Amino acid sequence: MANNTSGVKAAKTPQKDSTTQKYLPFSEIRDNCIFMKDGSSRMVLRVRALNFNLKSEEEQDAIIMGYQRFLNSLRFPIQIIVRSLKVDIESYLQKLKNLAVKQQNPLLQEQTYRYIDFLTNLVDMAQIMRKDFYIIVPYDQDLERSVRDPGMFGMFRSFWSAITNEESVASIRDKRRRADTLKKGNLERTNQIKTALESVGLKSEELKKEDLIKLMIDHYNPKLGGETKLRTDTGSLGLEG
Repeated sequence: MANNTSGVKAAKTPQKDSTTQKYLPFSEIRDNCIFMKDGSSRMVLRVRALNFNLKSEEEQDAIIMGYQRFLNSLRFPIQIIVRSLKVDIESYLQKLKNLAVKQQNPLLQEQTYRYIDFLTNLVDMAQIMRKDFYIIVPYDQDLERSVRDPGMFGMFRSFWSAITNEESVASIRDKRRRADTLKKGNLERTNQIKTALESVGLKSEELKKEDLIKLMIDHYNPKLGGETKLRTDTGSLGLEG
């Protein structure tokens, strides 16, 4: 009987499921910087669009030439992302509904409800889309070292691959120093891109930690949308579906 009981207990012991983060290319998001599992980092710029068609022919030519100079001045790779998203005016509609409820004038209240119905049908029928523009700025400390010393890159990788998975105090401190170095190098490149874009007439802003987390969720699991709760630990990323 004792053996059977122990066998039942062992069978009921749940096994740990592998987390989603195991399959993601990045390990954490900290200080507005995405740290990749390959030892590199990324920062993201959101670029504000300008209406090119409203510009004069001379202005259009100047913008094209400035953008060409910007691309030719790059000494490192970048990634440009254009995301097309359906316009979400739910919060605006909710404000209108609240105003309609408080409206004392029956005629104005009716007109407000008609306006709400008009906007709702317009968005549903026309499928109004908006475009978001992003520039991904990478930085790889090991790659920068390998350019100066080709033999160092392989030595660095082979050294870390031999270390156990258990982290010591020294390894944690080394990771923090490495993260600070990656952030500093990434920030220099990001500021360089922002300055270059301003010369073309394009304004950009660095995505903060919360915006980066939302962008990652929308990219990897867009169906969750606003239903996803964020759990941000110190220097890390947590997702709760």
